[in-house]
Amino acid sequence: VNLIERTGTELVRLSPGSSNGGFSSIATNDEEVSAEMTAYLHSLGHRKIGFITGHPSHKAVAKRFSGYKQGLKNCGLKFSEALVMTGDNSIGSGEICGEKFFARKAPPTAIFAANDDMAVGVMRSAEKLGLKIPDDISIAGFDDIALARQVYPALTTVSQPLAKMTENACRLLIQAAKNADRSVVQEVVPGRLEIRETTGTPREDR
Repeated sequence: VNLIERTGTELVRLSPGSSNGGFSSIATNDEEVSAEMTAYLHSLGHRKIGFITGHPSHKAVAKRFSGYKQGLKNCGLKFSEALVMTGDNSIGSGEICGEKFFARKAPPTAIFAANDDMAVGVMRSAEKLGLKIPDDISIAGFDDIALARQVYPALTTVSQPLAKMTENACRLLIQAAKNADRSVVQEVVPGRLEIRETTGTPREDR
C-alpha cells in the first residue's frame, strides 16, 4: 500500500477500510449488522451467546466484536468476558475455541464467530463431540464465503454484498482518474443476515 501511495496510483480499499484516511474505501456496516445477528440469536431464545473474535489487528473484526456487545446491550443482556474467546481468523483456531467452550459445565447455547472460517471450526469441534447442530448448539459466522454454503448443515452468516462493493469501487476509481483533487470517499454498504441451518431455538426452550 505504501508503494502504491508513493507512485500516485489510485486505490480503493474494500472492507476493511483504510485506517489512515489516505484512500477511499468501500466497507460493510460490520458493527450494525453484527448487532443484528446477535439480536437474531436472542430472538430465537438464546440468552448465553458466545463470541469468537479474531486477530486484534483486523479492523473489521474489531467492529464485529463491538457490534456483538452492542447487540447484547440492545437485547438487555449483560456482556461477559467469560463468553468471549480469541481466535486468529482460521478454521483451526475456531475449532480450538469451540472445544474450550464445550468443555465448560454450562457452555453457551449459541456461538457467533467473527468470520466463517472460525465458525466452521466450531462446527468441527461440535461434531467431534457428537453435538447436533442446531439442536445442541447454534452457530453463526460472518462473510458468507463459499464454504458457508458448502458445509452441512449450511452456515447462518452475514453476507457482504461484494458485487455491489466492487461496482462502487470501480466507480470511485473512474471518478478519481477524472478528478485531480483525489478526494477521499468512505462508503458503507449494508450487509444482510443469511439465515440457514446452523441456528435454531435452544434445547431448553423446546
